[in-house]
Amino acid sequence: MKFNTLVLASAIALPVQQAGNWQLLEYNRLNANEVSFAREGMMVTVDQSASPIIYPLDEPKTVSRVAVTGHLSNLLNVTAGTQGDPNNDDFSLKLGLVIAGDKTLNPLQKIFSAKWVKTLFELAPEGAGIEKIYFLNAVQHKNLLGQQRQHPLSELIYENNVWLLDKAGNFSFNYELENPQKVIAVWLSIDGDDTRSRYATTISSLILED
Repeated sequence: MKFNTLVLASAIALPVQQAGNWQLLEYNRLNANEVSFAREGMMVTVDQSASPIIYPLDEPKTVSRVAVTGHLSNLLNVTAGTQGDPNNDDFSLKLGLVIAGDKTLNPLQKIFSAKWVKTLFELAPEGAGIEKIYFLNAVQHKNLLGQQRQHPLSELIYENNVWLLDKAGNFSFNYELENPQKVIAVWLSIDGDDTRSRYATTISSLILED
């Protein structure tokens, strides 16, 4: 059975209550998260693990605002000011927007690129490319709010620390983009492999608005 996104006037709500079109990927040499779906939403259980979760949109959508609600079971094992540094590059919620663009892989890159990179470019419509994954990050310490960076390990990843998630329990976040972006997929990153963390993040709603 195929589950499509729910169109709400100028917004779409991704179907976080069922597996549907979600793609659960794995990184080489890393334990994968456990992902389950229920009435409460998508639960991502982290046990010193990491793995991408991707939802390709049926067609590119102009996005100007995102909203996400959910629940965090407990905090990461990360000390103040170190989140995002090497060996501490874990986040309990990173909501990535795969932005359409003109970057493509050449034949050699298609052979030797990491699997996640190949998957990223496969999300682009035929004859088109991608620009980057623009991650909206929830950070555990207030001093990291507002920081932005191109990820040191990939020019394809840009991060913006926009939300504070500094305690366990329910959360409700939204963010208005500085400029509307043409989005072809959503990429969730929830991990604990660097900091040896064990916790669960549940996504109960995820809405893209134009």
